[in-house]
Amino acid sequence: MKTVKKIEAGSEIDSRCLKCKDVTNHTVIAMADGKVAKVQCNVCGGRHKYRPVKPEKKGAAKKKATRSTTGIKQARAEAYYDEMIAGRDPSEAMAYSMTEIFKKGDLIVHPTFGIGLVIETEMPDKIEVLFRQESKFLICGPLSFKC
Repeated sequence: MKTVKKIEAGSEIDSRCLKCKDVTNHTVIAMADGKVAKVQCNVCGGRHKYRPVKPEKKGAAKKKATRSTTGIKQARAEAYYDEMIAGRDPSEAMAYSMTEIFKKGDLIVHPTFGIGLVIETEMPDKIEVLFRQESKFLICGPLSFKC
């Protein structure tokens, strides 16, 4: 027997988050006419209107990359990474911290992703970092701990 959980403010629900670019767990913060209106992402903290998870269409098979094309893309990404950090001393990389300020061209070391190069700064509190596997957006600076 399936039980239906009543959704109300404070409940947890899955929603599409444009900031995280994924379906993540959210907390309901506003209801309108018995429907979820606004949510807060439990991953990035962003608040936005509720975006329900789109169900996968039946019969429509997702196009999957073949191993050969995936391997080629990965090899290109790693070659680009090697080119970008060539001649840089990894021992001089700054430890990543959400409270530090970084600038374009800084070499950082992240506890999960490893050595990375800051390729873009999005003021006031984000940086894009190129790691061996892929680039990531990270939070940084004194404004990252907003009350």
